[in-house]
Amino acid sequence: MQPETIDSEGPYRLLYCSSKGDKAGVVQELEKGVEPNLADYDKRTALHLASCEGCTEIVVLLLEKGADVNSVDRWGRTPLSDARSFGHEKICKILEVNGGTDPVGLDSLSPGYEIDQSEVDMTEAILIGEGSFGEIYLVKWRGTEVAAKTIRSSIASNPMVKNTFLKELALWKKLRHPNIVQFLGVINKPDRLIFLTEYLRNGSLHDILRKKGRLDPQTAVAYALDIARGMNYLHQHKPHAIIHRDLTPRNVLQDEAGRLKVTDFGLSKIAQEKDVLGYKMTGRTGSYRYMAPEVYRRESYGKSVDVFSFALIVHEMFQGGPSNMAEDGEQIADRRAYEDSRPHLSSYLYPEPIKTLLQRCWHKSPDCRPAFDEIILQLEAIQDKFQNKESMGSCCNCAIL
Repeated sequence: MQPETIDSEGPYRLLYCSSKGDKAGVVQELEKGVEPNLADYDKRTALHLASCEGCTEIVVLLLEKGADVNSVDRWGRTPLSDARSFGHEKICKILEVNGGTDPVGLDSLSPGYEIDQSEVDMTEAILIGEGSFGEIYLVKWRGTEVAAKTIRSSIASNPMVKNTFLKELALWKKLRHPNIVQFLGVINKPDRLIFLTEYLRNGSLHDILRKKGRLDPQTAVAYALDIARGMNYLHQHKPHAIIHRDLTPRNVLQDEAGRLKVTDFGLSKIAQEKDVLGYKMTGRTGSYRYMAPEVYRRESYGKSVDVFSFALIVHEMFQGGPSNMAEDGEQIADRRAYEDSRPHLSSYLYPEPIKTLLQRCWHKSPDCRPAFDEIILQLEAIQDKFQNKESMGSCCNCAIL
């Protein structure tokens, strides 16, 4: 279903640094010999990401280093298309001076533009899953296979449910990142609401672990970095951070290049800066098995609830699946919330730096959990050690890290 190990170099470090505005990181990758025009599976380049994130200095640097000003991504968008979508006028002028064009025209002014229902034949749709409010289908749009997420017609008339669905769309349409599933548009039909996202045929991380079991350490760390980078993008989103609230292996999908992308923001919230005390969330929101203790206890919470869930996902990748499968998820959440119970960390399976990181990430105190930008740095350091030691290929040798 995916390779045993992943080329952890590739373009992704360059893309990550470009989207974050990390000039030193971009220079470092280019000096390593990484091509400025290398792209991810969606054909999105560093220039695409720097343009949509408003990183002017990075845009100038990439152009100086030979980046293609008119590189086209999987959805027909150029860097200028992205810069226009997000209103970065200065970057638009820079790209235009360098010969940049915008082939999607007016569509670029609306990242989540409405799609005419005649473009998608739902009668030939193939059911591939179920979401919070409805089914997920595989359909074709403009010759490309995409996922159509629907809201059930029986509840589409409920104003609260419809409002939640539309908030999800309004949130998702603003996101552009190689580790976030791409939103494409919305079909507003009289009887139901449908929105389209890219379709990732390799399925979810849940599927991968169910079929393969325990991952080798290098692959597990590479996957963890993919998830952490996607989540870091959400948490650093401007003007307000985005809290996923339902980060589970089922909500992490794999593209054909073997990279992971975070999806399903149906339970997301925008963390308003004025809400100092944070949100209150009912204990039944999200998935019990990955739920932070403060959520289960119906206490105020913040971005660190996603860090807690992330730790449990990483634990599963090294172990091959969740602990205590025979036990009810709510019982597990209860013990974690009131008895400070956590999964076992065997030295045979978990390198010492991974054990330390997981213990920090699922700490009982939310304030003691690291932010994703710090998690990324630690995972990159661990990854470098794997790459420098050929003997790290077997789990038995992991402990010497």
